[in-house]
Amino acid sequence: MDFFDHQTRARRRTFLLVLYFLAALTAVAATVDLAAWLLTRWLRPDLSLAHWLTSETGLWVTLATLAVLIGGSLRKSWQLRDGGPALARLLGAREVPAAPEDAGERRLRNVAEEMSIAAGAYVPRLYVLPAEERINAFVAGLTPSCTVLVVTRGALEQLDRDELQGVVAHEFSHILNADMRLNLRLLAALAGILAIGKVGEFLLHFSSGDGHRRGNAPFAVGGLALMIIGYAGLFFGRLIKAAISRQRERLADASAVQFTRRADGLAGALIKIRNGAGSYLHSLHAEDLSHMAFAETLALRWRRLLATHPSIEQRLGDLGADWPARARARRRRAPEASDMPPSRQVGRMDDANLGYARSLLESLPEDLRHALHTQEGAECVLYTLALGPVAPPPALRTGRRAALVEQVRGLGTRLRLPLLDLALATLSQAPASRRPVILGQLHAITRQRSREDLLCWALAAMARQTLSDTERRGHKPDIHRLSAVATEIQVVFSALAWAGDSARTTALAAFQRATRGLLPGGRLLLPPDRYPAPRMEAAVARLARLTPLLKAPLIDAAADLVLSDGQVQVAEAELLRALCALLECPMPPLFPNRLNNI
Repeated sequence: MDFFDHQTRARRRTFLLVLYFLAALTAVAATVDLAAWLLTRWLRPDLSLAHWLTSETGLWVTLATLAVLIGGSLRKSWQLRDGGPALARLLGAREVPAAPEDAGERRLRNVAEEMSIAAGAYVPRLYVLPAEERINAFVAGLTPSCTVLVVTRGALEQLDRDELQGVVAHEFSHILNADMRLNLRLLAALAGILAIGKVGEFLLHFSSGDGHRRGNAPFAVGGLALMIIGYAGLFFGRLIKAAISRQRERLADASAVQFTRRADGLAGALIKIRNGAGSYLHSLHAEDLSHMAFAETLALRWRRLLATHPSIEQRLGDLGADWPARARARRRRAPEASDMPPSRQVGRMDDANLGYARSLLESLPEDLRHALHTQEGAECVLYTLALGPVAPPPALRTGRRAALVEQVRGLGTRLRLPLLDLALATLSQAPASRRPVILGQLHAITRQRSREDLLCWALAAMARQTLSDTERRGHKPDIHRLSAVATEIQVVFSALAWAGDSARTTALAAFQRATRGLLPGGRLLLPPDRYPAPRMEAAVARLARLTPLLKAPLIDAAADLVLSDGQVQVAEAELLRALCALLECPMPPLFPNRLNNI
């Protein structure tokens, strides 16, 4: 199954989840109505259920129940409206600085940066739960470009690099398999059902108060009934959550082994959890996180029903049993790697990608890597990349900034996007008041160049995607036909056809081959002056609204266009990678055995 199948299945799971929880909410509301009728019959034995349901009192009880259910979910959704960072703050997690002094945090940042570059994904914001001494981790976010990775202090202290890489690979699979938004929706849905039980607790406490409240039987009975209904509904809601989560966790384990090509790192982490102190969390929100974490977050009495993860023994058995078959399959696929459809590389990593990312990071000068982990240095690198060959403004011509500008320009064009990834990882930690300033300065730099240089525009667009609050929520996949975006495909593919400085005849032939089947007849290659940056931006924004399965043939055709002449220019590779990033489809920085000319 590839990235786009995962995206589609995630949307299908979300739809089924909505149906399940709508059924659960309906059952809870109906049960509350039944309990209220029985309580009313205690006072009025002659009252029938049908008469009560259509009475004013019955309607108000139904409306109040729905208000509590929906209000509880909306309250939790509002708490988590910022996605991953909001959840991290709720847990009291501490963000890992861009240049951490702690050895474990440095190792975590290095592993996350290496894996992000290998996957062609944005580096997630990193957090540590300082009070948690056991091994666990989770990712959260609304889109792959706005993600947090949270690990416990125990994971940093007890896991070696390979084991930490196995855990991070497992969590990256949740990013690439589109599980994060589903996880946050699960939190909100369960919060609505829990709200009924909390109201029952309040009524029960109210009935046991001093004075005239003491002995108030209707409040006591009603509160007890609401508690039973609310927590029973929560039990069945958790059954739904657990059933969905167990399958996703097994997929994440398998994906982690595929990413790292090694089972021993992930298995080592699981063994340390099994033979050590375990993975349970002390946090009051451990239950909320149970379906999101790397391993179980709390002990369960009915483990077979409510467990959100397979047992450690099952997970270890799966790794051991599947490893020989996976190794044989890899040997069979190795000679055919160059024939794999490019879209199958989206959301995947392999040895070549990881080796490339590791060698790339090692090739960066130490002082440049240090600068990329500072606010000032990351901003300077971002502005330098945006300027391209243009002379820098006075603010970048003196002191350390001038030296950094020259150092970045001296590295050539091959490292532009990896440097951008590392710079944006640091700038995403900038205060909310600073990020608009950075984007404003970037706009001032790129305002003129982006009209003529699409790579300059793409760089600025990726920066906005990461740093702008309005861009971080992603696009709703509500376009279900390629014919609805024919004009946008024409614009983007014309840009790709000209990106390699092709002659018109070559560009036209490549455009026609790549768009056959995507565009209706009569759509021609546009000249370079027909797709300025604003038009490109609007076109990519609309293409981002395609459903996942429609993005796959689009990316395959774009990659085939880039590879049509047997060579891949830096400009083509960068524009393709930027396009995939803006479509929320992380593309590795190179195709195996194909991008030798970069």
